[in-house]
Amino acid sequence: MTSSRVPSLLTVLFNDLQQQKLVLLLFSCILATALGVIYVAHANRLLTIERDELLSQRDQIDIEWRHLQIEQTALTEHSRVERIARQRLGMVRPEGEQEVLVPWQ
Repeated sequence: MTSSRVPSLLTVLFNDLQQQKLVLLLFSCILATALGVIYVAHANRLLTIERDELLSQRDQIDIEWRHLQIEQTALTEHSRVERIARQRLGMVRPEGEQEVLVPWQ
């Protein structure tokens, strides 16, 4: 009788893995690439959200800046006219009894 030795399961698996090195290498590359694509897509989504928030914030600041410029123009224009009227022309605001209403015809 010949005694044949039955290889263990781990030995069979290890031998099969050594024979399929290229397949395992390609599988690990595919897996790494898939994980990389997932990571890059997620990072891209986060950056897109941040960009949209920053653009919205920029628009709000731009609107506020325009309002402040209009307000500054209105305030400086009145005060400048009043200052010139007082300094150069010696004008003063009339009192209530000095005011005269002109009828509209």
